[in-house]
Amino acid sequence: MRLFIAAAAAAWFGVAAPVQAQSVSIKNPAAFVATLKAMGYAPGALSKIDTSPEVDITVDGFGTTLRLVGCTAGADCKYMTLVASYSDVVNPPASWVQKMNDEFDLLRIGINDKGQLYMFGAYVIEGLPQRELGRIFDYWAADTSSIGQEAVDGGHTAKK
Repeated sequence: MRLFIAAAAAAWFGVAAPVQAQSVSIKNPAAFVATLKAMGYAPGALSKIDTSPEVDITVDGFGTTLRLVGCTAGADCKYMTLVASYSDVVNPPASWVQKMNDEFDLLRIGINDKGQLYMFGAYVIEGLPQRELGRIFDYWAADTSSIGQEAVDGGHTAKK
């Protein structure tokens, strides 16, 4: 009887484990968006669901497009990318963009087709604990802020 009670308690605690202890899966994009909601992010509507599903999220006040990539017919995705652009940093000098790429070696910094500065990161997240996904978003937020400050300090932002 004690063994049964111990097993039942263990099962209950396993089910009642905090959200942060659960692992992340991007095999089912709709379920992943539900995970983002449960983690406290407010993702927009899922789009491009038949190819590389994407959703817009705000990470620490900064708009970001999250795309699931390497998918088969919009499912069983392999990794996620994050992309954000700075609408107030237009046509910054190429030498400064290269300097940002040197300083932020886990990101790609560039200029999009509108001439805006953008940043891009790719992350393999399948099976990670949710707290680790949260850390990725924390680093993303810190980097978007740092790059933005570098743009301000370098005089590369549009004057208002």
